Amino acid sequence: MATNLLQAHPNVKAIFAENDEMALGALEALGARAGSDVMVVGFDGTADGLKAVESGLMVATIAQQPGELGAKAVEQAAKLAKGEPVKAEVPVEVVTVAKDNVADFK
Repeated sequence: MATNLLQAHPNVKAIFAENDEMALGALEALGARAGSDVMVVGFDGTADGLKAVESGLMVATIAQQPGELGAKAVEQAAKLAKGEPVKAEVPVEVVTVAKDNVADFK
């Protein structure tokens, strides 16, 4: 997909991928343009995504907070078990991981 995007839009300056695996594929398609001509941002904060951020190939990844997601889910499940009302949506903050804070996520 990234190869098709780059062929159709050779002047692209940034790519946001829905997950780190797709971002890593975009880096591969970009070749030498990755990290210099084109900014790439992934989503998930995977180990490979963090390595790409650390190396400077990827500008950032958006780290989900699985511990927080789990805790919120258990809280809502406990309320349901007690017959208490629960929220239809429970937002959980995500964190932008860039070169300046990537060490905090390794």
